[in-house]
Amino acid sequence: MGKPDEKITENPGTGNRKNKKKLIFTLLAIVVGIIVFARLTGNIHNAIFRKKAMKEKTAALKFEEEATPVKAFKVHRTELKDTLPAIGNVKGFKEIDLKFQVAGVIESFNFEEGEKIQEGDIIASLVQKEALIKLKYAETELNKDQKLFDIGAINSIKLEQGKLEYESAKTELDKTNIYAMSNGLLGSRLIDTGSYVTPNDRVGIFVDIDKVYAEFNIIERDVPKVALGQKAEVFIDAYPTKVFNGSVDRMSPIIEGRSRTENIKIELDNKEGLLKPGMFVRASIATYDKKDVLVIPLSALKKKENDYVAYVIHKEEIKGADDPTKAKAKEKKGFWIFGKAKVKEEAKPPIEKAPEYGTIEVKPVKIGYMTQDLVQVDEGLSEDALIVTEIQEEFKDKAKVEVSEVQEGLI
Repeated sequence: MGKPDEKITENPGTGNRKNKKKLIFTLLAIVVGIIVFARLTGNIHNAIFRKKAMKEKTAALKFEEEATPVKAFKVHRTELKDTLPAIGNVKGFKEIDLKFQVAGVIESFNFEEGEKIQEGDIIASLVQKEALIKLKYAETELNKDQKLFDIGAINSIKLEQGKLEYESAKTELDKTNIYAMSNGLLGSRLIDTGSYVTPNDRVGIFVDIDKVYAEFNIIERDVPKVALGQKAEVFIDAYPTKVFNGSVDRMSPIIEGRSRTENIKIELDNKEGLLKPGMFVRASIATYDKKDVLVIPLSALKKKENDYVAYVIHKEEIKGADDPTKAKAKEKKGFWIFGKAKVKEEAKPPIEKAPEYGTIEVKPVKIGYMTQDLVQVDEGLSEDALIVTEIQEEFKDKAKVEVSEVQEGLI
């Protein structure tokens, strides 16, 4: 009798292991598929945006190549002052040429040069012998006429005639003297005693120095800047630590033909007597002072025919341009391999500021006042506007520029 067929039974543990392996392989396949898909998707995305970035970078490079490097100035409000330098001499407040009214020989000078004189003093005299004789004769005749008139021997007309002859003789004597018309000093003696002079000859100069003038000649170009009453500071080499303050007191109404200058005088108080006529002086005349006005450097203006223009810069952000300010120093993510320690990236030098770019707008401006270096702008610019300074060439609207430097202070 044969043996019954034996039923082969599979071990349940073996089946479970196979199922686990299948599951693991399936999961790995899914992960690999996801990675591959992500890589493919990323490459496509990068390709699309790389093309766009390249276009932007090309445009940025083109802008940079066409941009002209310029220096800029930031417009702001401030106080504008202007002074006019001048060189001249000290003059007496009154400088009078001393002349005799009649001809004769100088008998005496009663004062030396620089000596003080009081009002009414006799400064100089001619030989008076003849004038004294005439006066004595007129006086004798007058006394005689007075006695005759008192007894009724002559009429009043004859007496009046005698009086006139006496006054005439007295006047002739006075003409042989030079009297001081006010307090002052003898500035100079031009002719010595014993010299014969006529009424046309200057014998000396009388000066009043309680007040003096600093006298200057202003060139025709600067004449419009000067006006009566303007304050001035006067400096004298003899007193290097002192400043003499005065004001423009007199201005000549004409321009001198040869020098093309206008004569002006600045009145100075001289009660201390420090200022001597003839001293060399320098002055700084305050010709302009205005607060809270827009002021720009003269080099920021361009003249076109009879008008002025300024080049206003409008800043632009260029897409695709490299901006080192946004770059950050990175640290390498090291890891432990074969006992090696984590490695860090070396320190990088400081990042330089990225250049700024902009486009030009040509703006006509109205000038209020102009100095040698600065300009007051009344119309055409606004505060905080950025304008081209130290202009080297003419710009057109929308011209591209690179701002290499921005100046905010005037001087």
